[in-house]
Amino acid sequence: MLSLSACSPHVRDANLREVKPDMSTKEVESILGQPKRIDSSTELKSTEVRVLPVVRYEYEQDGHKVSLTFVGDRLAENGIDGSFEGPTPAVTPADNRPRPASPQNSGTNRATP
Repeated sequence: MLSLSACSPHVRDANLREVKPDMSTKEVESILGQPKRIDSSTELKSTEVRVLPVVRYEYEQDGHKVSLTFVGDRLAENGIDGSFEGPTPAVTPADNRPRPASPQNSGTNRATP
């Protein structure tokens, strides 16, 4: 594991929304700055009998944590976890936009015949 203590610019969720799957680590760093910590201790075996490096970038700011997972130097699909401004919104994999909140136990659950 490699640990960094670089100063990153103050980033917001608007910056995080600019980060898209399949971006390289350098592209992500150009948007979010250097992460607080980089963990590169994991590997993923692909079906093509090769080993792909898995790297996790971790950012911390004002008590909020965000981690990004890269596979083979590219941001993984659904590889963003956390928020810089509050609770992590659910994100659809297709367009990286927040999903509407789903109703919680409305009490009208009925079994289908």
